[in-house]
Amino acid sequence: MSKTLLLIVNPAAGMGRGRAVKDEICAMYQSRGWACRVRETAVWGDASRAAREESAACDLVLCAGGDGTLSETLNGLTQVPDAPPLCYVPMGSTNDLALSAGLPRAPLAAAEIGLTGVPRAVDAGSFDGRVFSYVACFGAFSRTSYETDRTLKNHLGHLAYLLTGVQELGRIQSTPVRVECDGKGVQGEFLFGAVCNTRSLGGVLKLPLEQIALQDGRHEVLLVRMPQRLSDLSSLALDLLSGAFEHPLLSFHSVREAVFHMPGPLPWSLDGERADAGETVRIRNLHHAYRLMLPVP
Repeated sequence: MSKTLLLIVNPAAGMGRGRAVKDEICAMYQSRGWACRVRETAVWGDASRAAREESAACDLVLCAGGDGTLSETLNGLTQVPDAPPLCYVPMGSTNDLALSAGLPRAPLAAAEIGLTGVPRAVDAGSFDGRVFSYVACFGAFSRTSYETDRTLKNHLGHLAYLLTGVQELGRIQSTPVRVECDGKGVQGEFLFGAVCNTRSLGGVLKLPLEQIALQDGRHEVLLVRMPQRLSDLSSLALDLLSGAFEHPLLSFHSVREAVFHMPGPLPWSLDGERADAGETVRIRNLHHAYRLMLPVP
C-alpha cells in the first residue's frame, strides 16, 4: 500500500521556482511509490487550511516555501491530533529555522530528507494563541520583514531587506516595555525585542549556540536597549554580529513563557509576517509541538 504525501508549495517562492520544484518533488516521491496531493498557496491562509484539513489522511507533509509558508503550515498542522511529520524545503530569503536545523538549502536535497531522514520532535511558539515556528519580534527592523516588497525579495534576497531597513533607520525609536520572563521582571526602553527558537535571526544575527536547542522546551528572549551615544551603537552592533551577547545594553534570557506589557497596541513580526497585538502579549513555548524531518546524524 503506497504512502501519501501532502505537498504544500508557494509557487512564487525561490524567485518563482516554486512551481517547477513542485513537479520535481512529486516525480521524486512518485518514483519511490508515493502518491502526491499538491496544494499551491495563492492567498494567506491557504497553507494553514490545507495542513489542517488534509494532513490527517497523509503520511508526510512537505512544505516548500519561505518562513511565512512554514509558519502557516504549522498553524494548521499543530491543530491535527497525531499529525504526520513535516519535511521543510526552504525557498525563502532568510530560512533561519532551516539553518538552525541543519537542513540543506538545495530544494531537492531538502525534499530528500523526507525520504531518508528521521522525525524529531521540535518546539514551536504560541503568540497569544497563534503558532509561529521560530521568532516573534517587535521594534527596530521588525517591520522590514513584512514591509519588504515580495517581488523585491524574490529578485534581491537579503539585499532587499537591507534596502528596506535603511529606509527604516530614520524612524527607529525605543518602546517602554515590562517583560515577565518566567515570572522574573525586566523593564526598560527597548529598541528591539525578540522571542525565538533559532540560531540566527535574519541570517545575520547569531545567537549563542550553546544556549539554543530546538527541542529543549524553552525560547530565548533578546532585548536591546536604546543606545544614548554613537559609540554605544557601534559597540552594540559589533557585539550582536559577533554573537557575544555580553554588551550592557543587551538582555538575554531562556524561558518557557514571556509576557510583554506594552504602552499600547504595537505591530509585531511572526516569522516575517505582521501580527497586531494589544498592550499585553503572552508568548509560550510549545514543547515538541510537531515532528520535523531532520538529516540522519
